[in-house]
Amino acid sequence: MTSSLLAASLIVALGQSPESVSTEPAPPEDDFLQTRLSFLAGDTDFGAPDANTRFHVALDARTTELASGLHAEASVSVFINPFAITGVTLEDNASSFGLRYRPSSWAPGERLALTVFPVGATRLYMGYENPVAWARISSMTRRGNDGEPGMELRLSRRRWDAFVAAKVPSLENGVTSDYERRLVLLVGAGLNLSPALRVEAEAANLDLGPAGAIKTGGRESDIYTRGVSGRVMWRHGVPVGANVDLELYEGDPAFFERFFAPDVYPGGVGAHVALEGSYISQQLLDTNSAEPGAVRNQTARAAALVTRFKWDRLRLHGLAYYRTPSFLVLANPGFPLEGTLYEQMESLAELSATVGADYFLQDLGLTPGLLVRVTAPASLRTRVPGDVPFYRNPLLVGSRGLVSFLPEGESRQPIFTAKATARWDLGEVAGVLAELFYTRNLNRTTIADGDTGEATVVWDSPDSVGGNLLLQVRF
Repeated sequence: MTSSLLAASLIVALGQSPESVSTEPAPPEDDFLQTRLSFLAGDTDFGAPDANTRFHVALDARTTELASGLHAEASVSVFINPFAITGVTLEDNASSFGLRYRPSSWAPGERLALTVFPVGATRLYMGYENPVAWARISSMTRRGNDGEPGMELRLSRRRWDAFVAAKVPSLENGVTSDYERRLVLLVGAGLNLSPALRVEAEAANLDLGPAGAIKTGGRESDIYTRGVSGRVMWRHGVPVGANVDLELYEGDPAFFERFFAPDVYPGGVGAHVALEGSYISQQLLDTNSAEPGAVRNQTARAAALVTRFKWDRLRLHGLAYYRTPSFLVLANPGFPLEGTLYEQMESLAELSATVGADYFLQDLGLTPGLLVRVTAPASLRTRVPGDVPFYRNPLLVGSRGLVSFLPEGESRQPIFTAKATARWDLGEVAGVLAELFYTRNLNRTTIADGDTGEATVVWDSPDSVGGNLLLQVRF
């Protein structure tokens, strides 16, 4: 689990921009003030020195009526990052403020909401289930230090809802090297076809500005990302909450608020099935063209199937998803950086399947669980044009565009993970999450000196055991 996962693992704040009235409870109408303190200790491999700790502080506030039907809300969400050399730093986690309006003639849950994210707007994104979400961050490599503020306007009615949102990230102009505000637009809507069936659709346009001058010969070759996402969702019976699995919620700023919200066990049967997909086109520099500044559109795709079932206190859950390598490098953008994949590359998409179960022990407030996951990582396999070190080796592409190498002539192998989880609810005051996992990854490699003295990719130990412990106090 990377440091980015540990950063995401402590996120507890207002959450992603509110979903439709059919999937989320209506916000309370009374005034409200709550503080949450969280601490996470994590180690992906007990046999390696990679343990990490993180702290997080969140303060949520809501006023009484300012006028008929009008409320104001604010959320301060901050990471406290301890570093041995630089000391403690503070990192904003999409703090926000806004207004919610509900006329007296509207039903509970119906509202018009305006939310402003003055520093960062990672809660505004495309897609639904977190592994296949996108556009959370405009660019990981070109953004400056001035944040990525944003704003969303959302209208929620009984049968339908719609939103329009904008973000203005500070991104480096590849030609002038100056940082400029670019525009990201997001729109979406959802419709309840029946009490059990819902359809949703979203679209986004990300203007990332000109590519680097060295690669374009001084020409302004713009890079942009455009795409759509959609979901069909069916629910039946009692609500079924999400299972505990930190890795699947990497980068989701809403996970731990929703995770610590208690699930309900009124008895009976409940089911939840959701199928979603995303199709994205990204204009990048054409790596196969000899003309400086030539651009080409590259497509990216992702899909996910979510199933959850509840019978009394037993919950069964499953998740399968598909992500192309081009989808995994959207936020870089591109691979090589700002460029399309070489046409000579054989591209294999990532495929993953997770199944698990947990059981709620009501007298103890404890929910132990088990899950198993098998993943075939995304890979690129070819010798690309030019004498570039290591490109003769197959590449594995992971989340956030991280790349690793396999020994020459080898192919990707499935990654197996088995995890035991426990969630302990201590009323409304505190909560504890613990998980212990074993991973067998036959793709793990390291770099060593070969017989000729050149650096060579060699196999590393495939087995690792790790764990995470999360504590949260609310008052």
